Amino acid sequence: MTTSVAWSDLALFYLIALIPLSLLWTMGLRELSRDLIISIARMSVQLLVIGFYLQTVFDLDNLVLNLVWLVAMAMIAAVTTAGRAKMPRLKSTLPLSAAMLIAMLPVLAMFVFILSKPVPWYSAQITIPIAGMLLGNALGSLVIALRRFNLRTPEDKDLIEQLTTMGASKVEARRTLVKAALGTAASPVIASMATLGLVSLPGMMTGQILGGFNPIEAVQYQIAIMLGICATQTLSVILALRFSIYMETESEL
Repeated sequence: MTTSVAWSDLALFYLIALIPLSLLWTMGLRELSRDLIISIARMSVQLLVIGFYLQTVFDLDNLVLNLVWLVAMAMIAAVTTAGRAKMPRLKSTLPLSAAMLIAMLPVLAMFVFILSKPVPWYSAQITIPIAGMLLGNALGSLVIALRRFNLRTPEDKDLIEQLTTMGASKVEARRTLVKAALGTAASPVIASMATLGLVSLPGMMTGQILGGFNPIEAVQYQIAIMLGICATQTLSVILALRFSIYMETESEL
């Protein structure tokens, strides 16, 4: 059974933010308090804007518009990833966007044609939220992996130079770095999956239960989204690291 929230009730709920704000203020962390106020304001405005925009997209439910929005989501995620990973945004946006889209589209297709089977098949109400979850989770893993890949110790540099001198290809010479980056990015995902349901109820499952789904249906979708997130994260990280190797070696020429 779904329950709509009145705007006045939501406005009243903002009073809950006074708890952390007052605690931080009394502890002398006034700058942190101001940052929290700004973050709450930005979060509210951004979500309201995207909420009204998505309502328009859902109402139109146009294939071309949906595809354009999916590409835009991937590009925004790529720009964010490049910035947080300390990579050149202009040069990295296209390959990172490609890595995310290539990794996401097969998973999204399985959701559409095997699991949900919406009518029409390109239904924005299915494709956009699922794509958002896949890309959002891939973004975090990409940042972790690319930061680790670009964090070169003197030993890493010596090993790459030694292997290159011995005739190794640019991919082979950086295989150790790729493995380390992939392992660092995958560890949080594996740990999260191992404790899912025992330590916390995941967001998608909780949202569906609040939306009227029974727990078993919610569990089925949550299992599917976690498998999809795992596949998208792994493939996007591997592709992004491969693209990073080529960008790195091209800059050396």
